[in-house]
Amino acid sequence: MPTSLSELIAAADFNLRWFDMGRRVRLIGKKNAEDFEAGIAPWPYPYLRQAWCGLLLWPKGNNAESGQEDAGAPVVWFLRLPLDEQGKLLLPVRDRFLKQLQQALYSNQAGDLHKNLQRSLDDSGLMFAPPAEKRAVFHAKSARLLGREASDHFPAARAYAKDPASFPWEQLALQGLADLAVRWEEEKAQLVKTLPRFATPALISLCQCLESEAIDHQIAEPLIQRAEQSLASNTPDFTLVTAVVRGLSHSVASGMRQQFLLRLLLGDAGAHGDVLAAVGSRCIDDLQQPELASTWLERLSTNQPQQTFNLLLTDLLFLPPVRNVLLGILRNPERPESVARAFGAFLQPSGKH
Repeated sequence: MPTSLSELIAAADFNLRWFDMGRRVRLIGKKNAEDFEAGIAPWPYPYLRQAWCGLLLWPKGNNAESGQEDAGAPVVWFLRLPLDEQGKLLLPVRDRFLKQLQQALYSNQAGDLHKNLQRSLDDSGLMFAPPAEKRAVFHAKSARLLGREASDHFPAARAYAKDPASFPWEQLALQGLADLAVRWEEEKAQLVKTLPRFATPALISLCQCLESEAIDHQIAEPLIQRAEQSLASNTPDFTLVTAVVRGLSHSVASGMRQQFLLRLLLGDAGAHGDVLAAVGSRCIDDLQQPELASTWLERLSTNQPQQTFNLLLTDLLFLPPVRNVLLGILRNPERPESVARAFGAFLQPSGKH
């Protein structure tokens, strides 16, 4: 009998690729996924101490990854898998889930196989619904993997990116903007020119999709300019600023991003909860920089409730690359008083850590 999801799905004549759906949407290497399923290796991108997974299944016999146009009808599962202290899969959870699926696949009960399988998935308690922008990005990335065209909403998003004044932003679908984000390199020449003229709601949605893309400095620069223009106005739009932080979080222009984040944290935006949460949940690489991490901890401890401090810190201390940097700051005798107080409360028996 199959001992992993991958084996079970292969036995049902389906191909399988794993995606991470936590902080951003990204494809997981086959070896990484297999080692995780076997309990050998941790999930590479834990978020809130769980593995947020998107599983893309499609019928065997279709060489989708070579760009074949018709890869058969895909099936999508979104699973939230609990992790142990080392970030590895809790094997009893896996085994219980496999047993449920095997019963649905191999039972002789009357009824539609698809319905039986869906019932087992629903009953597992492991299914989750990703936020709308992550679901849209997942479908955009999956379509490319399967060698399929972008969604029917992409032409409208592309027309808007070419000339925002000529197309009503209210008619844009999130899926079209996700397709645009996934194709940012092909559309870069237009985007660099027109991002300054995007309507704010359209730009916010695009940024939420761009958080899964390694955009370069040419795309990052106009996004930063939009955020700083808003901050300089009489009525700053912190929803836009938060979205820009997310949109930049995976950019290869790390120096530009870190300078921008430091300016944010030292200014009025550093008191805003959504901005602080975006930095803490998305900008993991940047929090490995002691100056930025120290400033973030000080603003977080000064301006946010203890519960928020605990939640963000609990998540970050689960990540080895940033854990040592944060602990060095938190344990420093010269740390700010607000940080000392918040960390002390975090360490109390009732605190979450």
